[in-house]
Order: sequence, then C-alpha cells, then structure tokens
Amino acid sequence: MKTVKKVRKAVRTFLIENGKVVAIKYKNEMNKDYYDIPGGKIEENETSMQASIREFKEETGIEIINPEYKGNAIIEYPEKIFDFDIYIVNKYNGEPKEFEENYSMWADIQRLIKEEKVFPSIEILKRISNNGEISLKIDCDENHKIINVKENK
Repeated sequence: MKTVKKVRKAVRTFLIENGKVVAIKYKNEMNKDYYDIPGGKIEENETSMQASIREFKEETGIEIINPEYKGNAIIEYPEKIFDFDIYIVNKYNGEPKEFEENYSMWADIQRLIKEEKVFPSIEILKRISNNGEISLKIDCDENHKIINVKENK
C-alpha cells in the first residue's frame, strides 16, 4: 500500500542584485552550514505573497516591496513534498542580518551554485535569472541531494 506524503505549501523569494542573491545559512545541527533562499510556510488565511513578504523579513531583516510571482516548484523528498510559490523582488529596504536560527547574507550567485551544502532552492536560482516562468519538479534524497530535475510544463 502506497503512503500519501504530506504536502507543505510554502514560498521562496529571490532578491538578486549585481550578480548576488540574498541567501540564508542555517545554524541548527541538522542543517548546519546549508545555504537556502529565504522563505517558509504559508500560514492559514495568508496569501503566498503575504507569506513571501513576512518570511523574507523574519529570515533576513529586509523589508521587500512588491514581490513578483515567477511560478512554482515542487520539491519531493522520500517522506514529504514541498509545493513552493516562487517570487523575485528588486525593491527593498534594509540589509541582511543574523538571527537565532540563521544567518542572512548577500552571496555571489556563481559561488553559491557551486557550494556542496545547498538546499534544492539553489537549483531554482540557476533558472530564475531568465525572465520566463518557473515550473519545476525536483526529486531529492533525504540529504537534500538532487536526484532529478524536470520542467513541469
């Protein structure tokens, strides 16, 4: 009998400027040193755009203005599925800060793409710079290693 995986609806927001992106690096032991893109779970009675603005501020200290919807990415792990709405933003106030759970920083995109400890959202970063809409399905193992990527069109 096939088990139904829990689907978590969430957002990822890309703030890109001069070849750099705002990224976060986790402090907890399980994900220590992994890079990710700011975002998180969409709360009850919250739109994905509202979640994009809220989560970005919570994880970076930066207030973003008018995030633009760029599409969707499904990231499937052996035990769960993340259904991400993807946003890009270029208007903002503030600079990246450090928090209890994570660091936030401007990261060079080319260097970040080559890092070993990254979450699958960095795969989306490779595709977000073109002006097309994002529609991806990414399969990963339990250690965030990407097994397969396909366009979901």
